[in-house]
Amino acid sequence: MVKIYCSQRSSGFSLLELVVATFMGLLIVAVLVDQRVVAGRSQVLRAAQSQLIEDAQIAIDLLRADFMMLGYGRALQARSGSAGQASWQTSIAAPAVVACDEGFVSLPEEGPATCALSGNASASSAVEIGHEVDVFSTVVGGDKKPTDCLGNSLDSVDAPDGSKVHVARNRWQVSQSGSRTELRCAGRGKTGPQPLVANVERLRLWWGLPVDAQEGSALRYVLASQVSDFSQVRAVRFCLLVRSREPVLGLDDARSYIDCNGAPATSTDARLRRAFWSTVAFRNWAS
Repeated sequence: MVKIYCSQRSSGFSLLELVVATFMGLLIVAVLVDQRVVAGRSQVLRAAQSQLIEDAQIAIDLLRADFMMLGYGRALQARSGSAGQASWQTSIAAPAVVACDEGFVSLPEEGPATCALSGNASASSAVEIGHEVDVFSTVVGGDKKPTDCLGNSLDSVDAPDGSKVHVARNRWQVSQSGSRTELRCAGRGKTGPQPLVANVERLRLWWGLPVDAQEGSALRYVLASQVSDFSQVRAVRFCLLVRSREPVLGLDDARSYIDCNGAPATSTDARLRRAFWSTVAFRNWAS
């Protein structure tokens, strides 16, 4: 009898090979998860930046449009000044602008706004802008009348020559309601300031005076409290500090920014912040 013996080798992975394979798999998963998290963070930051820029652009456009109308009034009749210079009487009565470095302290329905004098250097500026309006320069109300910055219809008033005109006196300020900060506007009347653009944290205004008091295009920009005669002002420079709606900054993200005074600042609530600047030259000035 012949006996046949067969040897059979066992096959499989060693413990070391299993450990290495498991480690490589976990490493690949970790890399994929990290890439997904980074991509998600980048998307959140891009969305916040886009929202911040959009809010700023809307606010800038609203303010620029009103500043470009500052002091406008139809010429009614020629007149001579005390020195014999020729000028025109217009439909807008002085003051065409009330500028406040620290915001408003009161908003009377009939008279001009009054400024706060608290000595708070971090307060937002505020301004009341007066100009004549008609159905072509504003949104027309349901009663076919011109409107103010909130769409409230304006009643006509008597111009110096006895004609009827409509005058808007729009009051712009930044206010806080709870955790919300907003650019608000109101006209003279019973309606108080209403929010137009959210996430605007600060408004600062500087007024351009000629370097040469007689003539010249070069301007020096000063605060409203440093202007003795607003009829000399030729332009306004303003800054809006805008923030993101939600906290989006991580622990490793840069939180520094430049504020409206040109000074470095740090975001302490994980919100993006950015200062936006614009300058408007006055086209029609009546003080």
